[in-house]
Amino acid sequence: MDVMVSVKNDKEIAIEYVDLYMSLRAALRDGKIETTDVEEYLAYKERMLPKKAKKLAQEMILNIKE
Repeated sequence: MDVMVSVKNDKEIAIEYVDLYMSLRAALRDGKIETTDVEEYLAYKERMLPKKAKKLAQEMILNIKE
């Protein structure tokens, strides 16, 4: 059986990671989640990022203006 696999580029992966980061950050502000849970989960997700996507995500996070 042939299966089509959707491959995302580094920018799409980085954007998804930043979206996750922002939603977890909002949950922290609202007191809905513990800091250690967020840190552990983000570290896990970051280890799974390709090198270029990780660099893009870090740049996007550094450029967040609130």
